[in-house]
Amino acid sequence: MHNTVIRFAIGAIVVIVASLAGRAPAMAQTSDTNSPPPSSNTQSQTLAPTAGKNEQPGEAKVVNKPSFFFPDLAYNGKPLTSGGKFRLAILNSVSPAAFLGSGFAAGIGQAADSPAGYGQGAEGYGKRFGASMATGASTNLIGTYFLSSVMHDDPRYFVMGDGSLKQSIKYALRRVVIVRKDDGGEAFNWPGVMAPLAAAGLANTYMPDAQRTVSYTFESYGWYLAGSAGVNLLKEYWPTITRKILVPMGMSHDPNKP
Repeated sequence: MHNTVIRFAIGAIVVIVASLAGRAPAMAQTSDTNSPPPSSNTQSQTLAPTAGKNEQPGEAKVVNKPSFFFPDLAYNGKPLTSGGKFRLAILNSVSPAAFLGSGFAAGIGQAADSPAGYGQGAEGYGKRFGASMATGASTNLIGTYFLSSVMHDDPRYFVMGDGSLKQSIKYALRRVVIVRKDDGGEAFNWPGVMAPLAAAGLANTYMPDAQRTVSYTFESYGWYLAGSAGVNLLKEYWPTITRKILVPMGMSHDPNKP
């Protein structure tokens, strides 16, 4: 029953992503009449308009400070060079978000004994943590650097930052399948969709034998896409979390790194 529920959830996620992908051209051309309401004064202090454009409600925006926790949060509208995309791939791979995410994923895997071939105890947790970090690094190098450079896509995350929770969830889901181009336009997010699948296939070289299957590869891929949507939503609120929670707690010592 547990496996059936997991497969059903993954299937539902894939269907949602596929439906969003089918609507990508129309979504990319949505007019400003469907944009979310204007941002509040508090939020506007955290966000800045994309360079070369006047800020409009609901449009992709940049935060006004680089983020140490999420290096891919865009803080200027200038396009990245190929070298900049490579640097971003490295920063993403070793960021606090990557370490915490892999630690959490390893803990879930430990509790579920998945992959079973890794065993339990500290050794099993270490293998799961290392596998998660390796898969994340592969995804970044393939998607954030290589595919984004070849296809002239901007792998950074541009926040919306001025919508309701419902609008933020919709935007976070949309950004799984829609990417900003280097020239400021939008397109289907091939790097974001194909890189995790390639990384999941590459993971078969270090996964236990029992997990080197097509079904397990696509299961991992489905979970990654679901996780991407959740992380996107967290990125939407990260400037607010930093300003209102972490800074008062004294957890953000560098004012230039939210």
